[in-house]
Amino acid sequence: MPRARLEGLVERIRSSAGLDGSFGAEIAPRSDRYLIDRVSGQRMHPLNGVVVDAGAGIGGKAMLLGRPMAVTDYQRADCITHDFDQPVAQSGLRSILAIPVMLDGVPRAMIYGALRSANPISDRRIDIAYRLINEYRFDLRVDDEVARRFDELDTAAGARESAHLREQLRAVHAEARALADEVTDPQLRARIEALSVRAGGGGQPSEPPQTDYQLTRRELDVVVQVAAGLSNADVACRLGLAPATIKAYLKTAMRKTGVHNRLALIAACRRAGLIT
Repeated sequence: MPRARLEGLVERIRSSAGLDGSFGAEIAPRSDRYLIDRVSGQRMHPLNGVVVDAGAGIGGKAMLLGRPMAVTDYQRADCITHDFDQPVAQSGLRSILAIPVMLDGVPRAMIYGALRSANPISDRRIDIAYRLINEYRFDLRVDDEVARRFDELDTAAGARESAHLREQLRAVHAEARALADEVTDPQLRARIEALSVRAGGGGQPSEPPQTDYQLTRRELDVVVQVAAGLSNADVACRLGLAPATIKAYLKTAMRKTGVHNRLALIAACRRAGLIT
C-alpha cells in the first residue's frame, strides 16, 4: 500500500503542477540513504535506481537539513554536491525542487519536481506540490496510528477484561470511525474500518448490525463518539460537522431507539450490539 501511494503522489505532482518530471523515494527509519524508484515523465529512466546518501546532491542535502531545497540550474548550482550530474543531464532536467516528507522530525520520503528549463519553479506549482504532499503525510500519520492501535489491541487481547480496557477500546473505536472519513486512500480506509470493527468487538468489517433501530452510518458515527465521552462540540470537530448537526443526529437516533437522553441512547445501542 505505501508503495502504490507514493507512486500515485509522484504521478499527481507532475501532472497537477505541470512539471516536466517528478520522482521520489521512501526513506526507511534511521536510514542515511534512499533509493529513487518512482519516476514520472518522459526520459526519466536514468534516475530510476539511483541511490542517494544524506548530504549528496539536492535531495541528500534536503534530507540532511530536513527542509526543501531548490536550484534553477542543477549542473551549475554551487550549493550542492554533483554526485548525480550524469543521470540528471541524461534526463534533461535543470530546475529541480526536492521536498523531504517529514513526520515528527524524521524524513519518511523524498519528493522531487523538475523542469527542463533553467527557470524557478513557480509558487503556484510549489503550492500544488505541498498540498499533495500534505495529503500523503496525513495518510502516513494515520497509517502509523493504525499500526500502533493494532499493536495495542494485540496486547489487550490477552489482558483481563476491565472497565479501563473497555474505555480504551471505545476510544480506539471512536477514533477509527472518525479517521475513516478523512483519508482518501481506499486501502488505508479499509484498514481503518477493520481496526474499528476489531476495537468494537467484531470479527470482520461489515455493515452495522441489523436491528429495529435502523440507525444510519452517520448517526452511528455520532453515537460512537458520544459513547467515548466526547461533547457535542468535540464530536462536531472530530467529524467535521456543525454542533447543530450533531444535536440533530442525536435527536433522530433517540427517536429511533425510543429513548430520551444520551445515556439511554448509548445503553440502547450497546444492548443492540451496535457499539461497545
